[in-house]
Amino acid sequence: MHRYTKLLILIFALATVPFVAQGQRHYEGPGNWFVGIDAGVSLALNENVTGDNFLRARLPAGSITLGRTMTPYFGMRLSAGFHPQFGYPHKKAIDYDPERFSPYQFFAGSGSLDLMLNLSNLCRHYDVRNWFDAYFIAGGGMLYSFGMDEKVVDWPEYIYPVNNEEKWYWNAKVGLMGAWHINRGCDFTAELDCFFTDNAYNGVVDSSAQPFDLFTTFRVGIVYYFNNSMHRHRYANRSRTTHGYWSAFK
Repeated sequence: MHRYTKLLILIFALATVPFVAQGQRHYEGPGNWFVGIDAGVSLALNENVTGDNFLRARLPAGSITLGRTMTPYFGMRLSAGFHPQFGYPHKKAIDYDPERFSPYQFFAGSGSLDLMLNLSNLCRHYDVRNWFDAYFIAGGGMLYSFGMDEKVVDWPEYIYPVNNEEKWYWNAKVGLMGAWHINRGCDFTAELDCFFTDNAYNGVVDSSAQPFDLFTTFRVGIVYYFNNSMHRHRYANRSRTTHGYWSAFK
């Protein structure tokens, strides 16, 4: 068996342990719907990015989310994001005419369906009073590239061609999110995502490079959990007696 296949099987097995052991679960549902909004920066990792311009970003990047917790171990969400971007011409073009061939700006809008795996609850006993959760995020969908800087239209094709056409591309992402529980129904979040998309999303097709480009985003925001059918914002601890923690919020 191929070693990567074995690795995928191991990851799947570890991720599904909590779901197999449902008879020993220590929480009471059902889950909750939630909404979120965040803002931050989007950093390019496409062609010609160097250490000198990696941290160059336009503000703000951001996203809105709508999702549902299925169990304390995983949830799903729909995410729509806005990502201001920079593209960079090749060094040969800059040396040819540094004033003409300078970084250009454009925008990317993304939409994806995300799986949220709660890493913290996989490694500890679930308790609604836990104040922090760490999530692994994986998702995919579509990305729309638009608003390309008009100056690229005048760049000669034989030096550095950039296509300013607005187009849809595929989109995939992985990331990590930390959620600090402000109160019973609200979290403060910080999320770092890496987006993978078509090589041409920034207007440049480099056949000598990998068939995809990537960029990263870092955002902070707020997530609000709606009451579920049991009038709770989160899963309850399973107990035959009412804990004092619950009575404090009646």
